Amino acid sequence: MSDSEKWAWWTLGVVVLTIASYGAYVAFVKSGHAGLVFGLLALAALPVSRRRYFPNRYFDERERAIASKAALVGFYAFWLAFAALINAIGLIKGWNAILTVPVWTLIETLCWALILVLGVQSLTTLVLYRKGPHA
Repeated sequence: MSDSEKWAWWTLGVVVLTIASYGAYVAFVKSGHAGLVFGLLALAALPVSRRRYFPNRYFDERERAIASKAALVGFYAFWLAFAALINAIGLIKGWNAILTVPVWTLIETLCWALILVLGVQSLTTLVLYRKGPHA
């Protein structure tokens, strides 16, 4: 298993843990902001096989192509979700509506966007590695 695959499994685990913790917090506490749960996303930076920096290791052409495709697909998913959110707000509230958003809601939205990007990037990495050398 390559370092990128290890990174993808670890990051996918962090994403699932964060979503499960958020659901448990909302189910049991039912008040307050669940934004503290998003601190678990910092675990994505812990493993030795993190994608950002491999000491004395270099990506070969295939690993570089998979990393680029995975990042691109992750940001495509973010862009689609962002466009869907804007259109949904426009259709529900009206296109001339003025929105007042609390800061904690904005921060939670950005954390959900990070979860989306990391989750899709991890899944794409795993799928592309499973496709074989022609990916």
